[in-house]
Amino acid sequence: MSKIVSRYSFLLILIGILFASCELHAQAGNPYIRIINTFEKWKLDQFRKGNYATEKNCNRDTVLKDGYKGSEMGIPSDINISFTDINNDNVIDGLILFYPDQCDGGNALMNAQIRVLVLSTKSGYIIDDTLIDKVEGRLKKGWLNIERAEYGTFCGNYFEYKESDGRCCPSIKRPIIIDFKTKKLTFEE
Repeated sequence: MSKIVSRYSFLLILIGILFASCELHAQAGNPYIRIINTFEKWKLDQFRKGNYATEKNCNRDTVLKDGYKGSEMGIPSDINISFTDINNDNVIDGLILFYPDQCDGGNALMNAQIRVLVLSTKSGYIIDDTLIDKVEGRLKKGWLNIERAEYGTFCGNYFEYKESDGRCCPSIKRPIIIDFKTKKLTFEE
């Protein structure tokens, strides 16, 4: 009887290992999971570099403490992800958008948006967190708010304050499209 139980246990363990192996293999090939994993690695790198405060440190008590030398902005749990082929290689890419948390509770970052591209390459995925910022940097005034990625383009709005506008409410808003390949910003009518 113990030989049967032992063989049965061995068989169950073997089936469990095979199932887990198949599951890991399926996840490794799934572009959505690979994009999320690449973004998670980017986040950890940002915490390590001190560009963002960890969730534990992103609070008033920590950042206002005498001698605090870390970042005063954090990465929220509420992020927006667009999955589409951005770089025209027939593989799903990702555009991750979020508004950083201001750890001291203020509102200086109210119009700040972080845009992280997760782009497919022959060897995996890479991060580009500067492309849209560079396009935005060519503007003389105003700022961009990206809403989504659609095959090879980024869609959103351009905002600008008139002199009489309150800080809460820019009155100039124009739809925009950015072409990934040409890096050209087009105002839509």
